[in-house]
Amino acid sequence: MAVKTAWNQEVGDDHHLLLGPFPSTISLYTLHPDPVQIFRLWQIYMNNVNPLLKVTHIPTLQGHVIEAASNVTNIDPSLEALMFSIYSHRMGIHSEFALRECTPFEAEMRRRLWWSLAFFDTRMAELGNSRVLTLDPTWDCKIPLNVSDADLRPEMKSRPTPRKEPTDAVFAVVRSELGDHIRHTSFHLDFANPALIPIAKHGYPSADHLAKLEQSIEDRYIGSCDQENPLHFMVIWTIRGQLAKYQLMVHNARTSKLPVQLNEVNHDAATGSAIRFLECNTKMMTSPLTEGFVWLNQMYFPFPGYYQIAQDLKRRPSFEHAQKAWDAVSDNWDAWFNIHVSSDSPIFLLLPKFILQAWEAYEASPEWSGQVLTTPRIVSSIKETLARIAENEKNEDVGLVNPAIDLGASGGSSSMSMPAPLVNQSLPFGMETQESPLWTAPGMSSSTDPSAQFPFDTYMNQMNWTMFGGQPGW
Repeated sequence: MAVKTAWNQEVGDDHHLLLGPFPSTISLYTLHPDPVQIFRLWQIYMNNVNPLLKVTHIPTLQGHVIEAASNVTNIDPSLEALMFSIYSHRMGIHSEFALRECTPFEAEMRRRLWWSLAFFDTRMAELGNSRVLTLDPTWDCKIPLNVSDADLRPEMKSRPTPRKEPTDAVFAVVRSELGDHIRHTSFHLDFANPALIPIAKHGYPSADHLAKLEQSIEDRYIGSCDQENPLHFMVIWTIRGQLAKYQLMVHNARTSKLPVQLNEVNHDAATGSAIRFLECNTKMMTSPLTEGFVWLNQMYFPFPGYYQIAQDLKRRPSFEHAQKAWDAVSDNWDAWFNIHVSSDSPIFLLLPKFILQAWEAYEASPEWSGQVLTTPRIVSSIKETLARIAENEKNEDVGLVNPAIDLGASGGSSSMSMPAPLVNQSLPFGMETQESPLWTAPGMSSSTDPSAQFPFDTYMNQMNWTMFGGQPGW
């Protein structure tokens, strides 16, 4: 029940999903907004949603929307369905065999729709703590062509020639290309569906393979993008961020199988990828160019980047790029928690322990003996928020006291009481192993060795990463 409550607090109602429940007895025309609002929403859709998903052909649809807005009591059912929702899998849009029966125009639009649904379904599977993903190699839908809407016409007899320069579909195209590569790797299938590994086209990607993949995408797409164009800006930093995350997850999956102790080069590589991952995400979350696209960005919190950096800072508090790592997590924290995420979010409950233990190790490092250290912004923000939570709980006469979670940090904030819906729970967050819970037991003394309370290395590859964006893919 506690986990269900926490999950409800995180996602709120389901109106942000594709389909939500509504009474079937209500006439559909009463649910349409007034014409002015319809046109306003249509403009928002064209500006903020269509550039990323490209599941509708604007020149064809716009006239129908204008006509429908003038008389919502007499809209063609197929158009009304399009205005309210989106079709699924039963159309056969995942299969090139089925698509060959369609016109070139219709087939291309269905490919765009399928890839958009595949990514959305994969993210919903992550949020539902499921490893059964649509993004697997069992279907053969081609990735969308790099063509603009103006290149597609319902009467055309053959597929248009892809353009070399970025088009208005470039985000959907590049995202699909990277997703298509990942879904065919044994690395991804080892996590998502091991039974499909025999049909994987690629094994665990090597560092050289990843470098070539990144360079290929940079040369063919990103290098031609304009940083001042909002859509191009999204392409640049979304794809660079996903490539960095991909490198991080591949590195951790590969090294977890090694029987030997990792060296400094291994740690530097993993944390370097995590830093780039957070830096790219921060650019997307803070740029005024992406304000219209925040609906998509908010679906992907970069939790694996935080985890890797906190783990490494705790293990190597004075390594060469420690300050850069603290700057990366602080900047990203500001981008998310000062604007988009409240302190009662379940995500917030996970991060303080990682970060404050890392800062405690940093403060205790002999490297800084006798020096006055500048507290990172993320540490100050966490301590201030926890102090505020503790004070609020102290002043509330609720009759029930939440278990205290030992934060294992210095500065007098190590035994604050926090809402603890995740303690001793496994679903939907999946942050518990068979041996013991991720969090320390309630009431554990702050004088206990933090490493014993929270064995980072043990949990790195046992944790279920799904809802926190830890899937190897999207």
